Amino acid sequence: MRARFILAVVLAAACVAVAGEPPVLVVVAPPAVVKVGDRVPVRVTARGGEELLWGELQVSSGAEQSWAMVDGPREVAGARPPAWELVLAPMAIGDIPLPEITASVRSPGGEARQIAVADRPAVQVASVLPEGDDVQPAPLHDPLGVSGFPWEWVLPAMVPALALAAALTWWGRRRKRFGKGTSAPPPAPFDELESMLVKLEKRVGREPAEGVCDRLAVGLRHYLERRCGEPAEEMTSFELRLLTRKLGWPDSIQRGVQSVMGTADRVRFGRFPTGEEELRRAIATARDTGVAVEEHLRPDQEESAIEEAAG
Repeated sequence: MRARFILAVVLAAACVAVAGEPPVLVVVAPPAVVKVGDRVPVRVTARGGEELLWGELQVSSGAEQSWAMVDGPREVAGARPPAWELVLAPMAIGDIPLPEITASVRSPGGEARQIAVADRPAVQVASVLPEGDDVQPAPLHDPLGVSGFPWEWVLPAMVPALALAAALTWWGRRRKRFGKGTSAPPPAPFDELESMLVKLEKRVGREPAEGVCDRLAVGLRHYLERRCGEPAEEMTSFELRLLTRKLGWPDSIQRGVQSVMGTADRVRFGRFPTGEEELRRAIATARDTGVAVEEHLRPDQEESAIEEAAG
């Protein structure tokens, strides 16, 4: 009975001693020698103050900037008393004490205070340079020290490079295509029509009539569009006759346009056989129509030139 009483007294005294132990932070760091830039895992454990409420852990690098925070601090889940883990990287050499680490605690009465690590252990940090005078720096054990070709930048750099190459190719082809047209002014409308008609006369009898009529209709439409400024190239034969009537051109021009386009449409769409003489007559009619248009528009052009000179 007496032994049980003594045991109870001892246990009660131990509980009181533990409950009355002041709260402290204990830091555990690896004792091995590390190099500048290495990752150093650190574990901080709270001791005492079981009735207190612990807050977040805070790490101060200090004025020396001897340590850099790499990861954390993270509270260890389920640890009682609470514990935290963090990863630091030394930025200097020698025996460097760990940075100042504090945590906030709150008593049941609501009073908060800061608890700091009383005994900060020092970590021995060596240089990344091997011993000797004329040496090259050794690579860090970290992605920052990895050397080589930056392959991750190849794809982003190819996008603007391909766009620039495509733009230069397009510009070069456009310049090559339109280089001759921009170097000299285009010929006069009637001169262009006459040149086309001369080429067609040489092809009569050597090419199918449909091909000759196609070029004849296209050339006459192009000539009329240049002379009157209307979209004649997109008009049908009937619309061309209405256009010449709307412009008030002489009947000879209207009949000439109707004759040439009628022959071309009959051969192209009606598939009527035609001889070389009929094709040559259509070409000659197109030439006479162009001459009539030039003579009809020449007085207007002369009046415009006189007005411009007077103004």
